[in-house]
Amino acid sequence: MLQKETKERIQSLYREAIKALELRPRYGQRVMIAEIAKALGSIHEGEKDERDNDAGIAVVEAGTGTGKTLAYLIASLPVAIERERKLLVSTATVALQEQILDKDLPALKKHLSLPFNFALAKGRGRYLCLAKLDKALQQLSGILSTVDLFEQTPEEQDRELYEKMLMKYGSGDWDGDRDRWDDEIEHKQWSHLTATHRECSNRRCPHFQNCAFYKARSAMEDADVIVANHDLVLADLSLGGGAILPAPEKTIYVFDEGHHLADKALNHFRLEFGVRSTRQWLKQLEKVIEQFIADAGMPVGLMHSLQEMPANLQALSQSASLVWPLVMDLMQDRDRQRFEFGVLPESLRELLQTMKAPLQPVVHCLDKMSDMLQKSLDPNETGDFQREVAEAWQAPVGIMLARAEELSEALSWIAAEEAEGELPVARWLSKRPYGDDWDISLSASPISVAAQLRRNLWNRCYGAVVTSATLTALNSFNSLKWEAGLPDWAVYERVASPFNYPELGQLEVVQLASDPKSEAFESDVQNWLKEAVNPDEATLVLFSSRAQLEATRDYFIRDWYEHLLCQGYLPKSEIVRRHKERIDNGKGNVIFGLASFAEGIDLPGEYVTHVVIVKIPFAVPDDPIQSAISEWMESRGRNPFMELTLPAASIRLIQACGRLIRKESDHGKVSILDKRLVSSRYGQLLLDSLPPFRRV
Repeated sequence: MLQKETKERIQSLYREAIKALELRPRYGQRVMIAEIAKALGSIHEGEKDERDNDAGIAVVEAGTGTGKTLAYLIASLPVAIERERKLLVSTATVALQEQILDKDLPALKKHLSLPFNFALAKGRGRYLCLAKLDKALQQLSGILSTVDLFEQTPEEQDRELYEKMLMKYGSGDWDGDRDRWDDEIEHKQWSHLTATHRECSNRRCPHFQNCAFYKARSAMEDADVIVANHDLVLADLSLGGGAILPAPEKTIYVFDEGHHLADKALNHFRLEFGVRSTRQWLKQLEKVIEQFIADAGMPVGLMHSLQEMPANLQALSQSASLVWPLVMDLMQDRDRQRFEFGVLPESLRELLQTMKAPLQPVVHCLDKMSDMLQKSLDPNETGDFQREVAEAWQAPVGIMLARAEELSEALSWIAAEEAEGELPVARWLSKRPYGDDWDISLSASPISVAAQLRRNLWNRCYGAVVTSATLTALNSFNSLKWEAGLPDWAVYERVASPFNYPELGQLEVVQLASDPKSEAFESDVQNWLKEAVNPDEATLVLFSSRAQLEATRDYFIRDWYEHLLCQGYLPKSEIVRRHKERIDNGKGNVIFGLASFAEGIDLPGEYVTHVVIVKIPFAVPDDPIQSAISEWMESRGRNPFMELTLPAASIRLIQACGRLIRKESDHGKVSILDKRLVSSRYGQLLLDSLPPFRRV
């Protein structure tokens, strides 16, 4: 039960925010605040100050324009501070994360009578490693030779960038966050400047006191509100919770853009390895071990493991070389081969199993090497290696250990067999580029993360809020509950958008002569666009297929050259900038975009007055994980199209339509060029889920 004082405090803070930020109170926003506050107020604490009842989780679909960020912050922050918990706000996209961090939280901190601190939490890979920067500059100056059997050395052309980074970091003008650097940093440039947890020597590093990553961690410890992303939260949970972020039991989570959480979790638990790249890595590792022994000798504690290493690597290489012709035969001329119900051919499974035995002592040896090198960096401990040897080898061995651990984990899962009655694991082969050639990767992924999320997140967290403009599919929370493992006892609430859609916008289902399955559809779409789209206005055309986007671009590029911007030819941010610039200058513009332009892009007012959706955004039919889920559902007598495919398409269609009306003063039209919306049995279900535009 929410305490009276807390309830009054929340109401008072809402009035303060509305007045200070000059906002209009919204009914939906008040409903959202009330539902979240009631859910969090229902939490009962046990003897260990942890939640011990089925309460504290609120799932709120808040229509566009509700003001959900203000709502969940006002409702949850007082509760978190009162109960001495961390409030962790997690997003799926950088754009929303930056909005919350740079706009919403500073505004509330300035105007609310409730004092609080906030901080950003990112993974180690987003931060500068001073030791790596120092090493890169020494290499470029010729001062330092390096173990470079698998690392690319820094390039001379990047010296100026690295020196500028050192100067700006040293002066305090830059905090070491990659995303806060003024210009885009290429992956190849950044790879020399950041460290994995296996490369990092932690407190033994001479730069520890000035480390960008640990400075950020320190700020996080003092913060009441932590802003992170779904990937980092999932990474922390997979490590047991509390390894990177505060422990779930001490945290109230807010998952904004919560409809992405299950998909992010699926990608997080996916494992794979390439056959050719693994064989190449084994050759590199063999050379690394030879050079390590030449440089560092063979300490007593490593003697047995290092003596066995060549034989183990040879056994691994032989098995890997036998895997190649086997997967080649299975693939034939296909780009992807999925195994029914995740069951590998017995010959392949046994071969992968044989790789696990010699790999285990390799991992053990590298782990021991890494630990001994770390200790040799510590002036307070007696190490087995000279300090200069430890400094040269700690990071390279750490990289190799991380790769060996990844391979071990992937092999274990790919070669595993599920017990009868367990959910199958999706397993497949796929071709991928590898240098100037190609490789075949073996992949495995769970088909559902519901059990993991239920066990590691929902059952453990102190409280949680899941919110988005699109949480329901076909007007039901059932898909979200199944995919994300949300409990039945959670509070589920839909808050309607304050926008008067019938007055602000029109919806037209265009019945072309052909449907999307017809060969004539592409030309029919092009002819309709030529007649119905005015290039002197602001139009967003959303495609489900890159091939169709490019073909349509080729058709219009001559006539619309000054009025057309296409995804894939410029960065997304540059397309948006140029589009707005053209509209501001009184010119028209047309954007051709794919899925990422159907969500998370904000073009209010005159920046978009016509949204064209080429076809219903069904998922790619050959996606191996979705195919595996469908196969499992069918085996249980269920209908995957109605339970899986259609609900997912409904969410994507709502998101695409949501690009039109972003503010109460916006206006325009949505045109959908897929006549299946009126000709198929399921079309009406999709239409009924869309915002209530005026139909024309």
